[in-house]
Amino acid sequence: MDRRAFLKATGMALGAAALSGLPVRAQGLEGEDLANLEKALQEALGKGFKDLTPSDLVKLTMPAIAESGANVPAEVEVNLPSAQVKAIHLFADKNPTPRLVSFMPMKALPYYATRVRLAETSAIRAVVETADGKLLLASASTRVTVGGCG
Repeated sequence: MDRRAFLKATGMALGAAALSGLPVRAQGLEGEDLANLEKALQEALGKGFKDLTPSDLVKLTMPAIAESGANVPAEVEVNLPSAQVKAIHLFADKNPTPRLVSFMPMKALPYYATRVRLAETSAIRAVVETADGKLLLASASTRVTVGGCG
């Protein structure tokens, strides 16, 4: 299976979870550590997990399984006009430093693709700050077989 097909299949699985009718935060993602995430959210955004709104406007694509946590692909797509997106943030609940990256797209497309390090199996969160102050959330979980934060 090539990378695109794998990412598409992973996205379809996440879509099925979203269609289950449960809010993302109520699904109990594998590798979830809300206490560690809460601390990172407060430091980065001055807001907590309760202030995040799960949204279909944000699509987070992560592999379901990563052989090595040292180099895991992550992709965030935001279905909003670029003028409405202030910043895109990625967090990994169980990383020693949960905040992975913050990106301000300015006038560019509200899209970000990168590779991240994951210490262990973790819930990953994409948080999109909008121009009107909302915090939109998309979540995924990646099972790591060998940690990447050594």
